[in-house]
Amino acid sequence: MAGFCGNCGAPLDDDARVCGQCGTPIEGYNAKVAGLTSMDPEKKKKLIKRIRVIVIAAVIAVIAVIGTKTVLSFVGANGLVRKVMSAYKKYDIEGMVALSSDMYYYNSSEDFVEQYFESVVGNSIDEIESAVGHKYRISYRIDDFYELSQRRMDETLKEISYYHPDFDVDTIDKIKVAKVEMMAKQNKKSITRYLTITMGRENNTWRVIYLES
Repeated sequence: MAGFCGNCGAPLDDDARVCGQCGTPIEGYNAKVAGLTSMDPEKKKKLIKRIRVIVIAAVIAVIAVIGTKTVLSFVGANGLVRKVMSAYKKYDIEGMVALSSDMYYYNSSEDFVEQYFESVVGNSIDEIESAVGHKYRISYRIDDFYELSQRRMDETLKEISYYHPDFDVDTIDKIKVAKVEMMAKQNKKSITRYLTITMGRENNTWRVIYLES
């Protein structure tokens, strides 16, 4: 059995079962050596199969989480934020009106809701255009997203009742607020502005209550 190690080339003793230089087992010996074990081929196959199953399960779990987050971003209050920001970037006042709370239709002025969004969105866009010009791109991210406590919600509903007394505030069962950071950029010029979107769930549909820039 004397010869040279097939791994490192070191000379071997006649009765060597492992290389004294690198510890590689000598071919022809299957005896267990302290610190070294050989794995049965069938066990090795089962281990590899088990590892593959675990990896596949982990990948599926990650995809499921990402898929769920993606779906949620298009529905409910999250979906409303996306729609509001899309209308904002296009200066789509009619789109904003379509997303607004029914409370605005109980105001004495028929044009009140249009004037409200034209004022909020228009003033914000005027500031952007003054800072960076007219051919800008807007990107945004949500800094904070939370549901109002019962105390804050009661205060908000009381305020709505005061300004829109004919509107039934009991149709609103939840109120959420999204704090949005916007960046408008053109070439090297940029400006950051903030938008607060207050939303109420009216008859199971999320609507814009307030838009503040």
